[in-house]
Amino acid sequence: MSDRALTFAAKLKALFTQRRADTAFDEEMTTHLEMLAEKYEREGMSHKEAARAARRQFGNTTLLKQRQRESRTTMFFTNVWRDVRYGARQLAKTPVFTIVCVLTLALGVGANTAVFSVMHAVLMKMLPVQDASHVFYLHTTGWPDGGSQTGDSNTSFSYTIYRQLRDQSGLQEVMAFIPMSFSGKAPVRVGGVPEEAAGDMVSGNYFHGLGVGTELGRGFVQKDEEDHTPVTVISERFWSTHYARSRDVVGKTLFIKSVPFTIVGVAAKGFEGTEGRLPLDFWIPLQSRPEFNAWGNPAEYGMYLTKLNFWCMKLMVRTAPGVSQQQALARAQTVFDQAAYAGVRPKRAGDETYKISFMDAKQFDTQDDSFARMLKTLMVMVVLVLLIAMSNVVMLLMARNSSRQREFSVRLALGAGRREIARQLLTESLLLVTLGGATAWVLALGATRALGTWSKIQSNLQPDGTVLLLTLGVLFLLALVFGLAPLRAAMSSGPEMVLRSSATVSQSSFQKVRAGNAIIVAQIAMCVVLLVGAGLLQGTLRNLLNTPLGQKPQGLLVFGVHPQHAHTKDESIAFFVALQQRLRTIPGVESVSLVSNRPGSGWSNNNAGILVDGHKPNGIEPDQAEFRGNIVGADYFRTMGVQVLQGRDFSDADTASAPKSLIVNETFAKKYLGSLNAVGHVLTDPKGTDPSLIIGVVKDHKYTSITEEAKPMIWTAFAQGGPQNELNVEIRVTGDPMAMLPTVRKVIAQIDPDMPLLDPTTQSAVFEESISQQALFARLAGCFGILAVVLIATGLYGTLAYRVSRRSAEIGVRMALGAQRSQVVWMVLRGSLLLCAAGVVLGIPLAIAAGRGLESSLYGMKALDAASYAFAVVGVAIVALLASAIPAGRAASVNPTRALRLE
Repeated sequence: MSDRALTFAAKLKALFTQRRADTAFDEEMTTHLEMLAEKYEREGMSHKEAARAARRQFGNTTLLKQRQRESRTTMFFTNVWRDVRYGARQLAKTPVFTIVCVLTLALGVGANTAVFSVMHAVLMKMLPVQDASHVFYLHTTGWPDGGSQTGDSNTSFSYTIYRQLRDQSGLQEVMAFIPMSFSGKAPVRVGGVPEEAAGDMVSGNYFHGLGVGTELGRGFVQKDEEDHTPVTVISERFWSTHYARSRDVVGKTLFIKSVPFTIVGVAAKGFEGTEGRLPLDFWIPLQSRPEFNAWGNPAEYGMYLTKLNFWCMKLMVRTAPGVSQQQALARAQTVFDQAAYAGVRPKRAGDETYKISFMDAKQFDTQDDSFARMLKTLMVMVVLVLLIAMSNVVMLLMARNSSRQREFSVRLALGAGRREIARQLLTESLLLVTLGGATAWVLALGATRALGTWSKIQSNLQPDGTVLLLTLGVLFLLALVFGLAPLRAAMSSGPEMVLRSSATVSQSSFQKVRAGNAIIVAQIAMCVVLLVGAGLLQGTLRNLLNTPLGQKPQGLLVFGVHPQHAHTKDESIAFFVALQQRLRTIPGVESVSLVSNRPGSGWSNNNAGILVDGHKPNGIEPDQAEFRGNIVGADYFRTMGVQVLQGRDFSDADTASAPKSLIVNETFAKKYLGSLNAVGHVLTDPKGTDPSLIIGVVKDHKYTSITEEAKPMIWTAFAQGGPQNELNVEIRVTGDPMAMLPTVRKVIAQIDPDMPLLDPTTQSAVFEESISQQALFARLAGCFGILAVVLIATGLYGTLAYRVSRRSAEIGVRMALGAQRSQVVWMVLRGSLLLCAAGVVLGIPLAIAAGRGLESSLYGMKALDAASYAFAVVGVAIVALLASAIPAGRAASVNPTRALRLE
């Protein structure tokens, strides 16, 4: 054992035996005094004189006891414990000061912890898998002509590519997974009530390759993939919510799309799938049944196992030990170059070469940096809030310790060293930060959960070890700052301060107001930046909410339907036609229609290549004619509240046997036909086949989201298109749409008791969700702005109130010499407004720079929006006036006679 360890062990041992040592030392001194007294008595002194002479010769017993204690190794612990008790008493004596400091710290640190926790989970947190540094997502820059994919163009691969990478690339493991549908969910049934649950089809090596264990049972094996075995592994959360963590869950049956699957295992706690899209409830091996085609696509489009050009699988890889990432990627690229052209024409000279890349196995695999950019901006804003909170507490501590200068002077006069004073201040700071940190952590847990809900992130975002370490680091830094910042002011005067009058003390404290003024100015500047940012983002949100949609989403109930027993095109058409007719009969239903991509959900069918009446569309090359498409049912535009400008809406007569018809929007008509007179024209593919008659032109309206610009659109009747095994139902009702939901559920249960409603909600909520990130961003920015204003107000009020109380004598003299109350009030207000003006002058340039950084997040707003800057300046001025009003009133009410008498 080292010398340091031995010394520390000795200190700990002595700590628990110090009382015994004190008693033994007292007894030893008493014995020496008695022996000296007996000696003097033998020399002829009286008993009283002998005792006095013995004490005089022996020396100061109190000083000897103190020196003996100081020489003991436990003195450090004793002093610390004494400082802790004294600091606790000091905080308890000033409960208002303590509560304000603790709440200020909790708000500043708690908000930072919550935002950093979300940012860490989204941007940095790795998957909870074994040796995650060797696991990667596979991305690609594109796919050859003739291939089809799901919309996730950067992360989709064909089954052929998966097999060849697995067998030939030399990678240790290649894992595949496919979402059950575009929403990621599928109909399941545990008991008698159907519901929807999130799941993936995965390769047989999925759990083994990722290094994910199980709580119960087993994961999958390669034979499960090859035989397409109907087995499933459920998540630990699904096990808890649906099976009450029963140990006999293995072997039970879970119905997925009405097909029985045997539960063979429960995944390890904390693992809920990859990509961070949403926490998964179950996994099944790759299936060959038609109802389990990739992403829920109808089997008539081609099964992913046999359609070589269907890019639908997401892949992950684990590199072999001793093989670098670059080496593994080079080997995989060689295999990919060959496998990518399976099912399409061979690569020709001059064709683009598509590259694959490895992306770190983070919890969220996304290349959309909009949310990441928002989080980083929020982190900057919340750091400003923390700085304002810190400066508030520093000012409060400086003011409090300035009023304790006489106490510090007395301690210095009695022999205390500056080191002891510094240790006492640091101990009090540590107590304050500990209380604030504990409150902040509780606040951060709730705030993180709320942030996850508001941002529609359902994965685990709760603070982990990394976030805890960051929080502890911030708290340690705050303890140092709070302990050292007021130290100089606390010890600026020596022991002679005790002899001075309070007026002299106050006069000396005036020399230190410059530091407080600088802090206030910096606070106001940061507050201006936050208020300008909040104003710009609130204006953006207001513009988004007031954007004309070109339709009437109010009064619309929408939900998805996936028929379990309709496998062919004719069966699905018959099912949806019967469903639409049955829903029309419900009392209170005005109209019913169907739609493939739910408006406002972000999904769209992008297409290119048309001829108009056999000719180029308005002089544009046919292959360059791009447009979006959607598949809808009868009465769609009437149900959605979209104005038909020409022609008619779809009707029940637009069946599979009727001539093919379509409807276009006004942008399509103007761009490709040159005018709104589009009815009667015929559209074909670039080869002149598959003709469709334009039967109507509708007004432009929002399709994917509120923020989209108008683009050419085509709508086709679902009965005249390809097979559809999942459609969304739009129901216009009188009154509250959600009140109709129980009745609709009963009707659906009568049609098929195993068919749940998929994501039922209102159409208004769908559009609102399309701007959920912008709304979250704006509302949080507004919260941070309000928080900054509150902190500024409390800090300014506390500082001015303290200064007024310290200047009571000066104000009394002024009033005794004839100063009017209005002059005293203006003296206080003028100082506050001057600080406010200085903060605004400093904050405006910073706000301009911040506004330019926010430009990419604004909608219908300019970075130099005058209203936002005026709002910030006026807001800060009002806060300064309100915070100064009470101290100014107190200053004006000072009694000159009483103030001078106190001095």
